[in-house]
Amino acid sequence: MKTSTKALDWGLTTQRLLAVAALLAAWQVIIWSGALPSMTPGVGALASSIGAALTSATFWSALAQTMTAAVSGWLIAVAAGTVLGLLIGSIRALDRSTSILIDFGRSFPVLALMPVVIMLLGATAQMETVVVALSCLWPVLVQTIYGARRMDPAVVDTVRTFQIPALLRFRRILLPSATPFIATGIRISASIAILVAVGVEVLSQTPGIGRQITLAQQAQRWDSAFAYLFFAGLVGWGIASLLNYAEGRILTWNRQTND
Repeated sequence: MKTSTKALDWGLTTQRLLAVAALLAAWQVIIWSGALPSMTPGVGALASSIGAALTSATFWSALAQTMTAAVSGWLIAVAAGTVLGLLIGSIRALDRSTSILIDFGRSFPVLALMPVVIMLLGATAQMETVVVALSCLWPVLVQTIYGARRMDPAVVDTVRTFQIPALLRFRRILLPSATPFIATGIRISASIAILVAVGVEVLSQTPGIGRQITLAQQAQRWDSAFAYLFFAGLVGWGIASLLNYAEGRILTWNRQTND
């Protein structure tokens, strides 16, 4: 069984690597054909810029600044979204009364608030953290509310009949029911945090990867700009993959139930 599982894993990895190689080859062929603008770097130039960035102190400083703002805002959103979501989802009257506000908030483009936040806090790291937190709040909040609602009617009747204490109901029923949904919201918001942090830096010129992308574009160093974009995507993918792995290890019982 273990041998067949490892073989499947290696086969999947090989397929993914081949897909990446095919995409890079297609990109290079399109560049040679002249279908893309002349400023678009080729695979070789992009690889060279990625290597140069890895040995650059500027890159690591920018990455640290982006990650600090993204992780700080994300952690604030996870804490606030989980607490509020469990509270709203477990109290039916509160759930009904706040549904319009939550639907409006989740649909509102948070980046549109940037001018207001900049006016209040300035183009600072604190401003970036606030915008990231507001952007990441809604996936966690909405998923947690869905999870808190997801209780079997028979379980609800049993709790009511036997008058199970609120704290015990929270630990044994509500939290286990909502945890898979909370984990999904946390994983989604982690990728959003990186994207929003880079976007805020591009728009406000706050120090970080986004600002380095803008500076590279202004200097017409398009290969460097694409390299920084590559790292932004790589970091988001890496964080999502780690969280997905952690979710699989911690919530094994949930995956076994679904299977």
